[in-house]
Amino acid sequence: MRSIKNILTIYDPIILLIVIFLIFWSILNVYSATFHEYSNLYIKQAVFGVIGLTVMLLLPFIDYRKVLNLSPYLYLIGIILLLGVMLFGKTILGAKRWINLGFFMLQPSELMKFIMILITAHLLDDKKSISLKDISIVLIITAIPLILILKQPDLGTSIMVLLPVLVILFTAGLPKRYIFGAIGLFISLAPFIWQHMKEYQKKRILAFLNPEADPFGSAYHILQSKIAVGSGQLTGKGFLEGTQSKLFFLPEQHTDFIFATIGEEWGFLMSALIVLLYLILGIRIVLWGLKIKHIAGKYVCFGSAGLITLQAFINISMTVGFAPVVGITLPLISYGGTSLITFCLIIGLVLSVIAEYKREKIHF
Repeated sequence: MRSIKNILTIYDPIILLIVIFLIFWSILNVYSATFHEYSNLYIKQAVFGVIGLTVMLLLPFIDYRKVLNLSPYLYLIGIILLLGVMLFGKTILGAKRWINLGFFMLQPSELMKFIMILITAHLLDDKKSISLKDISIVLIITAIPLILILKQPDLGTSIMVLLPVLVILFTAGLPKRYIFGAIGLFISLAPFIWQHMKEYQKKRILAFLNPEADPFGSAYHILQSKIAVGSGQLTGKGFLEGTQSKLFFLPEQHTDFIFATIGEEWGFLMSALIVLLYLILGIRIVLWGLKIKHIAGKYVCFGSAGLITLQAFINISMTVGFAPVVGITLPLISYGGTSLITFCLIIGLVLSVIAEYKREKIHF
């Protein structure tokens, strides 16, 4: 019994319980969103959940520094997989983002979120202050997968791959002049960027600014999602009782717009709890990051917390009409095997950092 107790002490119970709850909530709501249309997606999500949780629980037994040392090889594998998508990927709804493995649809762009946290933390390890050279190397390393992901095209995932890198650079002490310079450059290039955006991307931004202008076209997702969330009111219509999803008004109700399904069936109270859990999860990881002495370990925590909370915030904002539709999942809840396993890998890596910290504290 003592050995089991010692093993359990390496985990952070708050992080562990939140992740387990979110995955359970995922399976429950994927079932609700799909049972009238698909027969087994919730079973697949449960299998992905078991695999993800297993990986997450095993990673703390591996020194995260060994994983960081493997990051250049993992990065190379990630780039090869992204090139593989271009060559023989499967196209769904006009986007080529997946590799069909027969038993599993692999989305390499999702895995790059985990890999970019690893490689960025590895490159900036043991640097008390970062130089222009360090920043340039990180940005060049990041640009390669970004370009390949944008080619798919997948603007949403490319933004999510970039965000944890920017968070790590910011926490590493990125000079303010570079931040303001990047903002100024982006503003000055905005017309050029707009001209080179895909037509559907332009429509999504215009739909966000004026959804009533095209209610049955580009703004359809936003309007139906807002109706679903609003109709749930305080306590929701009840499990399996959502009309927007069951009557096929709400598209992608089990993937990008699963928060709308939750809002409709469980109401404001449960929706607010989900938001609160993401906030607690992010803050908890950041607090651990502040304790960790090893620089790369800090960056793993900060980058992971930034990715999880920002992706959740953007997805939920998109669902309620506060942000343009960019096609990203709700971490640990939306249907999708690669996404779920990727976030379990990220949480597992954070737990590995925490476990090493606890081991060192006990040893000394």
